[in-house]
Amino acid sequence: MTGIVEAVKGLVRGSADVLTKIEALQEAAAAGRGRLDPVVLSEAAQIVDRAGQRLKMSGELTVVALAGATGSGKSSLFNAITELDLAAVGVRRPTTSMPLACVWGDEPAGELLNWLGIPRRHQVAHRSSLEDPRSEELDGLVLLDLPDHDSTEMEHRLIVDRLVELVDALVWVVDPQKYADAALHNRYLKPLSSHAGVMVFVLNHADELTEEERTTCLSDFTRLLKADGINNPVIVATSATTGAGLDELRTLMVKRVKDKKAARERLAADVERVADRMAAQCGDAKTPTLDKSDSEALVGALAEAAGVPVVVDAVRRSYLQRARSATGWPVTKWLVRFKPDPLRRLHLDRVPKAQRRELRRTTAEEVTLARTSLPAATPVQRARVDTAVRSITTKAATGLSRPWADSVRSAIRRGEESLGDELDTAVARTDLGGERVPRWWTAARFVQWTLFLVALAGGLWLGALAGFAYLQLNDPPMPEWQDIPLATLMLLGGVVLGLVVAGMCRLFAAVGAKRRASTVDKALRTELAIVAESHVIEPARTELQAYSSCRDNLTKARS
Repeated sequence: MTGIVEAVKGLVRGSADVLTKIEALQEAAAAGRGRLDPVVLSEAAQIVDRAGQRLKMSGELTVVALAGATGSGKSSLFNAITELDLAAVGVRRPTTSMPLACVWGDEPAGELLNWLGIPRRHQVAHRSSLEDPRSEELDGLVLLDLPDHDSTEMEHRLIVDRLVELVDALVWVVDPQKYADAALHNRYLKPLSSHAGVMVFVLNHADELTEEERTTCLSDFTRLLKADGINNPVIVATSATTGAGLDELRTLMVKRVKDKKAARERLAADVERVADRMAAQCGDAKTPTLDKSDSEALVGALAEAAGVPVVVDAVRRSYLQRARSATGWPVTKWLVRFKPDPLRRLHLDRVPKAQRRELRRTTAEEVTLARTSLPAATPVQRARVDTAVRSITTKAATGLSRPWADSVRSAIRRGEESLGDELDTAVARTDLGGERVPRWWTAARFVQWTLFLVALAGGLWLGALAGFAYLQLNDPPMPEWQDIPLATLMLLGGVVLGLVVAGMCRLFAAVGAKRRASTVDKALRTELAIVAESHVIEPARTELQAYSSCRDNLTKARS
């Protein structure tokens, strides 16, 4: 829980439900930011801010506003309710230019009235000035007399518009001539139809009508209100002149003051109204899910586009070449060096660990350390990647409302733009095993050089004997084994065994190359899975999580 909601938690008695709604709206707006209509999100932010400010003020005060058109008699009704001549009364033109407040009881109302924008000179600490003991029933009531909503003065209409959004309850005062005024119904009543619980309607000047006319007016007014979306409207017929209906209106006010629910009901209605507007954009579809198979299909396509088969084959051939160079017969293995290393041709030979770590820390836009020489993806390979990405996009957006579907597509599209560079970087930072030398290579190299030196010693020995014979000198004694001169045995044995060991090493190298290629293939696909996750899957899931948060919180806000 954050911000304003946290600040007012526990300050207002019985406000847990409305606080839950406000918090839910706040979180829904945060989740929808950048996705839903900014105008609606701005309205939600304003309501959260306004609700927080109202809840931090006195919960013992109930603000009721009398609103009406010119000549409706709301100022006369205000005076009749207060039983004081506080509001100026006019016949032909609006006389209420500034809102007037009358406060019952001893509860401090200064902060609340300042927030409402009621000038202090219009505040009246009322109960002490009344002799009627019934006034105690209204302790905690703040009654406002608003300017005429159809005033010719723009300033007056703006004051009405502002206070209509702030007060806890509204009493709409109409007269038999203007109760069907389109401006009243279209500008105020229809937009506030969800606030029926905090509105009362007064048909004033009822004394000017016959019984039959009053019944007809009330019936027609009820019909119009229902057409505005206000079901079961509370309508009271009054007369400020005769006092008819004033007791009924007063009873309604006493009930609202005692319940002390008007402020919370008004705030809840505000929250529900904007939540309904957000929900119309958000939708309530089940959140799509992306499973492992979606990622695997994309990784397979990326592997083809990134040249993974080429790299894996190069790793296998490079391993074989290096193995032969390390374990081959010393007399012929140097010939292998004339063959170019397959990994070196791709600029993938022995990338230092430090450089690979650096590649892991950088993004595709920042990579300047290494580039491979892998062949560019073919049109077919690119098409496979596009198809896989499009399949994930379609699945993630299925069933979502247009704003969220567009948001999912945009998020994936942004990640897809740098996908090509990331594939190359993923290959470059993968450990291909170029720095590792198998232990058996060292052992085989020792054996081969040992056999080579034995054969060389045998050859030199035989050469020396040939020199003695050529110079017709007496041959030195020659050790034998199984009637075979030792020098001959050393030469032939060293050569034959060297070739046999070289052949065996080739077999071992083939197995090792296959195993190394398989390991590298898994490592490359793991790196590509990370790329697929960060550039396609995760952006989609982030949007889907935001959608779920927005949808679920809107459900709470509207409940």
